[in-house]
Amino acid sequence: MLLSGGMDSSTALAIAKAEGLELIALTVDYGQRHQREIEAARRIAKYFGVRDHRTVRLDLRPIGGSALTDSKVPVPEQRSLEEIGRGIPPSYVPARNSILLSYALGLAEATGADAIYIAANAIDYSIDGKAEVWVRTPRWTRLMRIDEFCDLPEGRYRTLALDRHSLQLGWSRVTGRFRHDTREKRCFSVRLERGQEITITEDHSLFTIDPATSEIVAIKGSIVREGTPIVVPFDLSKGADAWNREFRSFDIEGLLRYSRESSRTWSIVDEGSHFTNRLRRTRVPKRFPLTDEFLYLVGLWLAEGGKELDSRNTTLRFSVGGVPGAAEAMRSYFGECGANVTKSPANAIDYAISSSVFTALFGYFGLFGTSKNGEKAFPRFFWNLSQRQPRFVIAGLWDGDGSHVFKHQTTLNQKSHRLIQEMYHCLTIDGIFPIVKDAPHGQKMMVIGRAQDFQRFATLYPLKHVTKLQAYKWSGTIRGRDQATGLWKCPGLWTAVASASLLPGRKTHIYNYGSKYHSSFRAQRSAFSGVGSLRTLAESKLAFLRVVDVRETREDWMFDLSVEQAENFVANGILAHNSGYPDCRPEYYKAFQEVARLGTKRGVEGDIIQIRTPLIHMSKADIVRKGEELGVPWALTWSCYLGGANACGVCDSCQLRLKGFREAGLPDPLRYASPSRRPANP
Repeated sequence: MLLSGGMDSSTALAIAKAEGLELIALTVDYGQRHQREIEAARRIAKYFGVRDHRTVRLDLRPIGGSALTDSKVPVPEQRSLEEIGRGIPPSYVPARNSILLSYALGLAEATGADAIYIAANAIDYSIDGKAEVWVRTPRWTRLMRIDEFCDLPEGRYRTLALDRHSLQLGWSRVTGRFRHDTREKRCFSVRLERGQEITITEDHSLFTIDPATSEIVAIKGSIVREGTPIVVPFDLSKGADAWNREFRSFDIEGLLRYSRESSRTWSIVDEGSHFTNRLRRTRVPKRFPLTDEFLYLVGLWLAEGGKELDSRNTTLRFSVGGVPGAAEAMRSYFGECGANVTKSPANAIDYAISSSVFTALFGYFGLFGTSKNGEKAFPRFFWNLSQRQPRFVIAGLWDGDGSHVFKHQTTLNQKSHRLIQEMYHCLTIDGIFPIVKDAPHGQKMMVIGRAQDFQRFATLYPLKHVTKLQAYKWSGTIRGRDQATGLWKCPGLWTAVASASLLPGRKTHIYNYGSKYHSSFRAQRSAFSGVGSLRTLAESKLAFLRVVDVRETREDWMFDLSVEQAENFVANGILAHNSGYPDCRPEYYKAFQEVARLGTKRGVEGDIIQIRTPLIHMSKADIVRKGEELGVPWALTWSCYLGGANACGVCDSCQLRLKGFREAGLPDPLRYASPSRRPANP
């Protein structure tokens, strides 16, 4: 048991003791400032009756690089909880846990111990299971809910993340997927001005801009407020380069069984390689081809078709509206398969495809459902398609439901909210940045309004509605200031401009063009590309969107990812953060478990020493509750980095400890310095 004498390791020791284990406590004096924790470790070991307590000296001061071992690095004081949660803190000791675990591993092997307990505690970084993330493997790329991703088997997965140095988006390897019990945590639902939504825990962070430095920094859920600027990638196209593996066909071998379970009146006949009906008119291959024509018609069906799954009806009804060429496309496609296409005698826009085979097939693909009930959804094969193929589905959907240009915007309304939300992600990965907002009658509305978005949409999406297509192309030529993706104006922005070496008059141009004296929240980003210290930020594909609503909510379980060489990933279109000490993360201990298996005599002989981290997903409040339950004598523990006779109450460790006790609703019996040294709101 690695025992430091702090609240975390004391609780971990109490857990191991409660499990009835015989313990060897190992305390390491590595030259840390807070030597009092060595004495605290002795008191805790004695209190719990640990008979074998060993203290060793491994001086890490010559290495330096930490506020705890290097006298030249000051210990942070009176930092806000927001600041404490930003990135890796100065109190991180380089490779400390690797060194301590290596020593503990040697001791465990020498003494025959079965396991090493370490009180590592990762700062939580959790989002709700419904949040959608992009997932890529060597075989496919798709959007999926994070809870579904966490249930996938082991494999080589990548997701979209931001390089914090270059501010470029790209695919990064996922090194860990985790689920946390959050029934005791406060959770917040956050909605941004362009419609993005995400639910996070109180100690999970999103990203914002530091007003003083204009740098991208983390901000905890507990302090997100209305008006806070949150970082949102607005163009994923460069980092998420196209996946070109075309999904050419879909196996519909199960169609006959599906039709029998769904309806007795559908006449589906198995003809070996094809399905047909009793009259042998309609024929579709069991390896059903997903042609561009069929994908477009699926989109048109989602817009203007759809009905309840009715066993008494074997007719698909489309309403083509004013889409030129849509009727011909239907006649051509369905006619080649032997299905009869007829126009409604009542009007010129409704068409019917009379075919029990296609009716069953649309049901098999999950395409039934009405707009009225908000049940429409992309078909099951949609997320297996290449990046190019979904554009045909969306083109059909937009031809049927999308509006003409009005006041420099085009809109698409749907009661099927999931259609809108998933389409948003498809557009952003093509470099289009729409707005999603609530509309009347329970609908969600998608809005395209930026000139470059009109231009890309008209170029990438094969619309058949010629009038709409021409209007979108024309709207793409109208240039103006793109306020949606401007830089968030803050003092740090103008300080960087003022300190830059620029030609005479250039700074004045930037102040004017960047709207320094304008009351808007955002500055025109193109104005800052000539400022060296701001060029990376100005050329990034990151927008700063204001929070418009924060609501406290409850979630039983929350999820998170660990991403290689990144403290972030894109979830629900928002840049989500995962923070803390790098050697306190679950994937680190998973890797060290491999060290124990591969790097010891016992490990190669099959007697693997286990690395156990009982506190890894607990908050400080959870640790206090657990320690209280197991009788940890808090007054004997020591957490402070600075204190003399009493704990200081102002260092990061004291503040996190005080926060844990406060949120657990328990008093901390440890003695602290006078109130004058204490933070106003620890």
